[in-house]
Amino acid sequence: MQNRIIELMSDGLKVSVNRGFLHVEKEGSVLANIPFHSILSVMVTGHQIVYTDNLLRRLCEENIPLIILGKNYLPIGMLYSFEGHIKQMEIQHLQIEQKKPLYKKLWKSIIQEKIKNQSDVLSYFGKENPLREIAKNVLSGDIDNKEGYAAKIYFKSLFGEEFIRNRDLDGLNSFLNYGYAVLRAALARYVVASGLNPSYGINHHNKLNPFCLVDDLIEPFRPVVDKIVYQLYMQKGYLDELTRDDKAIFSSLIMAEFKTKTGYSPFYVVLQECVWDLVRSYKKQEPCFNFNPYLIKDYL
Repeated sequence: MQNRIIELMSDGLKVSVNRGFLHVEKEGSVLANIPFHSILSVMVTGHQIVYTDNLLRRLCEENIPLIILGKNYLPIGMLYSFEGHIKQMEIQHLQIEQKKPLYKKLWKSIIQEKIKNQSDVLSYFGKENPLREIAKNVLSGDIDNKEGYAAKIYFKSLFGEEFIRNRDLDGLNSFLNYGYAVLRAALARYVVASGLNPSYGINHHNKLNPFCLVDDLIEPFRPVVDKIVYQLYMQKGYLDELTRDDKAIFSSLIMAEFKTKTGYSPFYVVLQECVWDLVRSYKKQEPCFNFNPYLIKDYL
């Protein structure tokens, strides 16, 4: 089962394939040999890293995305496979042929769940919380931008009136960026593996972003990362530079157990199910997201 997120964080690494393993070395010293079947995705934050051609081919064959993170841990590039699912073209035709009314309904469902989960985070930490009522009033397509309105209230209530959510800022923002990048990496793999085209979004439409659909599906799960960042903030009193221990906490999130209607499942299974719910939505021409109302509450 592919469930490990590998980060290449040191400068000057050489990464290759050796006897069926992802082989990492530096200045002639072997740092790791990792079986490909255990890797969910590879994230790169180091510089001057050398990749062999065989490695890039093998990553594509194994459907393992390679994600390059730039300033403040924002994804700036990704290598992913075209292999996808055996019924890839059938699923992508379903995806492309959908009409605007379905996309509006899907986006409403996604944003309602996101705001509900933000509300659960605020309630858990005893913060002022008007978000549950806002979630009830999301319109089809969120045409009046309840998402943005809720976000302003949410982040200031959680992190304080002085906090500004800006992807290009350091501190708290860089921690949020890194956590979201972990989720993005996992979702990107499952979207491609399902046969969906990640560039065709539900609400995100940007010709320069090949992962619009991933950025749509990530929305309800962002509050899980927010919760972790807030807890780290409370423990340390401030957040400056991400440490190895901090990164390990975010990476372990993918394997954390979440309550579902059938019991407990690792978070990566919850993400997989969300992707397949979208495929079912395209087939049935109606929203089929099976969001668990206790997803955030139970993990918290």
